[in-house]
Amino acid sequence: MKKKYKHPFKSKGGFFSSADEIVDKNIQHNPVSATKSDTSDYKPQTHKSEYKTYKTSTKSPSKEIKTPNRDFKKTSYNPKPKTNLNRPNFAFIDGQNLNKSIQSQGWSLDYKEFRNYLDREYGVKKAYMFIGMVNTNQQLYSALQDFGYHLVFKPTLATKQGELKGNVDAEMVLYALTQINQYDKAVIVSGDGDFYTLVQYLKSQGKLHTLLVPNEKAYSNLYDTLDIKTDFVDDLRQKLEYKKK
Repeated sequence: MKKKYKHPFKSKGGFFSSADEIVDKNIQHNPVSATKSDTSDYKPQTHKSEYKTYKTSTKSPSKEIKTPNRDFKKTSYNPKPKTNLNRPNFAFIDGQNLNKSIQSQGWSLDYKEFRNYLDREYGVKKAYMFIGMVNTNQQLYSALQDFGYHLVFKPTLATKQGELKGNVDAEMVLYALTQINQYDKAVIVSGDGDFYTLVQYLKSQGKLHTLLVPNEKAYSNLYDTLDIKTDFVDDLRQKLEYKKK
């Protein structure tokens, strides 16, 4: 019998998320409906015409002729205005890709400053970080929560080489799509080509803000085929490098 996976990590302040706690159940999310016109339920009002009568002055017997009242105003089609919900921007962060890409360049990322940067530069009010669960990293997870990240965990497995792997691709795509009606634009933080289809779809729906690539020298060239805004974390080393105090 397989053992059920349990999260040993306890959340703080409601920031912790898992794959079975994706969205508010009271909110219905339908990405397709986001593209429909707000006027689909519009029913133009109809008015009964007002008439007045008069007699013609001809030799033939008098006839009553009805003509429309000139005071009658024709109805005009006024569709419902699109409501501005002022949705915030969300960030979806491939934690493993971000961490390894930065470390491969010989520096460490200041995650607190990075969270502030996402808010300041891209208007990100909710930043989801998708990472593999490692029991010895409890202190790191608590710090990330304090910085304002919403953590989404995936169980890790050890490879033959002894490296821990926790592929979060499916979770990241799932969250980005199921919450598409909750955010205005999405910032995708990864250079992994596995997210190409997600990025392409978000662009087609007018939902992509920026692809933020951790390492300009090591990311999928699939993204070069898309006409999208692309920024690079390695260009921000002076601003975002962690410095021991």
